[in-house]
Amino acid sequence: MIYTENYRISSHDCDFNGIARPSAILRYMHETSNLQLKEYGPSNDDLRKDGKAFILSKINLSFYKALRAFDNISVETWACESKGVSFYRCTRVLMGDDLVAEMVGVFALVDIESRSFCRVSDIKFGFEEEPTMLELDLPARFKIPSEVDLALQGEYTVSYSDTDENMHMNNTNYLDLFCNFLPDNKNNRVITAVINYQAEAPIGKTVKIYRGEDDDVYYFRTVREDGLVNSESRIMMDLI
Repeated sequence: MIYTENYRISSHDCDFNGIARPSAILRYMHETSNLQLKEYGPSNDDLRKDGKAFILSKINLSFYKALRAFDNISVETWACESKGVSFYRCTRVLMGDDLVAEMVGVFALVDIESRSFCRVSDIKFGFEEEPTMLELDLPARFKIPSEVDLALQGEYTVSYSDTDENMHMNNTNYLDLFCNFLPDNKNNRVITAVINYQAEAPIGKTVKIYRGEDDDVYYFRTVREDGLVNSESRIMMDLI
């Protein structure tokens, strides 16, 4: 089933260009997914009580239209056929009849205590899967090209405002982190973003941010203090 929620863009979601940050749009998308789970089950709290949790593995985002404060949007989300330990979810944002953004997300179902993977088929959802899988321009999987020179841009320590109940950086905040280290955000906006989440960034821990560029594509890699790769991303921008 396709689940829909309506929102009004908050003025606090907007950047110095007067448009909604990509992370804000991503939050509306994930909020809609969480509301579907809350209404039809099992909710994230239900899963946690059962010792399980969905961990976001990858997202592929396309942004087609800039949103501004007080724009009214509808967000549609649906679960697609899952395979093994992977749970696939598609989401799109509409303003009237205009398509604003689309996302394909891949989640892994894990046992919280053992950190081992669980089969998604072991969970009984209160909603049915949809057969339609969005086909975005960029593949969900990507690898930073070997010829891209990744240079250290800075460090970031995960703090209170970044974290969720799991005590690590919430997946929606990674887009803010990457955008903080883009070379020029003025009069530009993100039009595509692919993020691979590889290892958690716990509160109080510091990650190093590396960035490289190739043919107007920006590549990011964040690395934890213990040397593990925390995340990788591929971002494209265009004029507003």
